[in-house]
Amino acid sequence: MRESTKRLARLALLTALGVVFLVLASVLPTGSLAMLAVASFAVCIARMLYGYGWGIGVFGVTAGLGLLLYPGTAAISYAGFFGYYPLAKSLFERLHSRVVEWVLKLALYTAVFALYWTLLPVDSTLPWYALYPLGAVAFAIYDWCISLMVRIYIEKIARYVK
Repeated sequence: MRESTKRLARLALLTALGVVFLVLASVLPTGSLAMLAVASFAVCIARMLYGYGWGIGVFGVTAGLGLLLYPGTAAISYAGFFGYYPLAKSLFERLHSRVVEWVLKLALYTAVFALYWTLLPVDSTLPWYALYPLGAVAFAIYDWCISLMVRIYIEKIARYVK
């Protein structure tokens, strides 16, 4: 099989898996954040295998299909943050300075939080100043989970992808 055909098949499979996890995030009452994290991991794999351009492509198609099939909170959350964050994370981590890396990551989180809070109807009994630090902790855990998933992929799975 030609390399371009293999690449297209792998990218289509990653996109399909991303869409499946987006749909699961939409229909499952619990675990939607975990499903969004797994959906965003498809973008990580596309970037690791074929570069940033293909990662952006997988993100764009997955987000578009998610918004078409199940337009709701999960699809909006994926398109607005979870889908492209692995690409931004990878760029931030190239800076080789933990302080600058985390300043940029938290700046991105803050910008997205502010946009969500002002543009989307938030159904919460807590005010924004209580939700922001809770979200920052969840964001740090998400960041750590992406790093862990990438490490597991590199150490255990990548050698089997030919």
